[in-house]
Amino acid sequence: MTLLLSAPSAQATESLLQTEKQYRLAAWHFFRDDDYQALLHLSLAPEPAAKARLLQAGLFLQLDMPAATAALLEQLLAEQTVSGALPQELRNVALLQFSQYQFEQQQPEQARFYFAKLSAPLLQLTGQATLLQQMLTWPNIASFDDKVFQQLAGQAELPYVVINHILALRQQQKSAQALQLLARLNTALSKPTTMSFWQQLFREPSSVTGSDDRVERDALADYLLLLKAGLLVDEKRWAEAQQVLRGFASNSVLTLPAMTLYRDVLIENRQIPVLLAVLQQLITRYPLAPASWLAAHQIGMQLELTFEQQQALAAYRWAEQYYQRQLTANAGYRVPVTAEQLANPDTLTPWQFYQLRQQSALYQLNRQFDAVAQLQQQQQQRLARLAHLTDVVQSKLEQQQQLLTQALPRLTAKQQGLQAQSAALAETIRQAQTEPMAQLLWLNDAEQAFNQQQHMLTRASSRLQQLAADGRDMTAENARLQRLKGLLTWHYQQNSAERSYQLAQLQQQLTAELQQIDSGIQRLAALEGKTTRLLAQQQQLTQSMANEQGFSVLLAEQQQQLLRSLNQALQQQRLAEREQLMALQRLNTQAIARLMEQVLLSTEEAN
Repeated sequence: MTLLLSAPSAQATESLLQTEKQYRLAAWHFFRDDDYQALLHLSLAPEPAAKARLLQAGLFLQLDMPAATAALLEQLLAEQTVSGALPQELRNVALLQFSQYQFEQQQPEQARFYFAKLSAPLLQLTGQATLLQQMLTWPNIASFDDKVFQQLAGQAELPYVVINHILALRQQQKSAQALQLLARLNTALSKPTTMSFWQQLFREPSSVTGSDDRVERDALADYLLLLKAGLLVDEKRWAEAQQVLRGFASNSVLTLPAMTLYRDVLIENRQIPVLLAVLQQLITRYPLAPASWLAAHQIGMQLELTFEQQQALAAYRWAEQYYQRQLTANAGYRVPVTAEQLANPDTLTPWQFYQLRQQSALYQLNRQFDAVAQLQQQQQQRLARLAHLTDVVQSKLEQQQQLLTQALPRLTAKQQGLQAQSAALAETIRQAQTEPMAQLLWLNDAEQAFNQQQHMLTRASSRLQQLAADGRDMTAENARLQRLKGLLTWHYQQNSAERSYQLAQLQQQLTAELQQIDSGIQRLAALEGKTTRLLAQQQQLTQSMANEQGFSVLLAEQQQQLLRSLNQALQQQRLAEREQLMALQRLNTQAIARLMEQVLLSTEEAN
């Protein structure tokens, strides 16, 4: 009874040990950026524990499989696993990050659904939850609470939560309050804390904030500086805004919007020489940005406002040529991007590279394409391993078939021959043991001598019997005859012992050979069972190969669909830019005509 009660516990313990082993292997592959192998190890777990399922859900999210992630999270929320219920902290991490993922995929209703399942206390997740809640309710976010600085102290999300409040105040045209809050934020900023393993797992793989803290802090500082300048512009404090923007970093990711805002401030402050230098820098540094296209026209426009008509006309004509070159280049952007180019970004054209980094929709499509391409590459490795296993099983099957069709009949025939020899030898030995002085027990030529001596003694015995019948005294001859028979018997016993030993050795040799052959036949017979298992494995591998090939086809189709969507979006962007360039070209042509008319009128008046 005790054994029966302890058996399930032992089985459960063994199951947990196997699950833990597969979980650790999966975690090792995850840290080696091999998400597909990590998923394979988790699938081998007999009864996945809660943390193993959570890791699996995170890997699904890494591979851009939100439907599978949602299904697994629903199971985690509803079921009891081998190791018990999912801890609340890990459950909140999964729900929060998956809700954020759904929001980024433009699924706000699904995001709100999973966000509502969060349970207090959120502890270190408070900042992320607050930030996501702002996004889900934007622009109707709650009024600012001074306790935010205390509640989110030391959390990486603190500046972003406060920034959203600043943006909300700016949208409500409360720039003065926004500037005050910005000043408080600048004094309260602290170094972001390191994310936990589970937060890193469920976080978006390409997230900038998780890649380099120093780069994030620099970008955040630049953004706050740019935000301050924008708020000062809203307050019409142009001189202060110019002072802030004058020291803006020239190598920041926000340099372009900063230069654009600086341009507007310089226009308002009527500082034409500095403005012209900024416009020229825009054209030189950002030739693909719409701000640089406008700058080409603005150079002539600013010169025209300073009554430098000839210089303005020359600038307008240069802009005309500039727009024509841009339109010609725009026509060359019709060439679609290829999968090979996306796999190697260095082969992309400057325009394609710029658009994939600047446009949010294009960036998302490119990220999804990269995820599918990575999964497809791992799928090819999986197919190669399955093909290798199939070849190994096929080779074993061929070897076993060869053994069963050739070696088994040969061994069986040899077994039958040895069995016949052994039976004949055994019969011979039995007969020799039952016959007195059997001839076959003599060694070599002793058998012939024995026959002669036996024949001579037989004749002598008959002769003595005849002589004795005639009444003669044959006592001495009989004694001599008995001595001769004794000598013959002694000699026979010596030879028969040696001969019997040789026959016994031969019998043992035959028996040993038969045992070896029997063992070989048994091993070959056991191969038939192994052949059945190999055939089952071969069938399973064939089915797996078919399934994996079908999955590869689906991946290829998905990749092609993403590539088509990407190229379609690129062409839409190209056409939109073409419309902007043509509009600027028309505006510039009108300016040339207007200025030439003014020059002509001035010339006529002078004459």
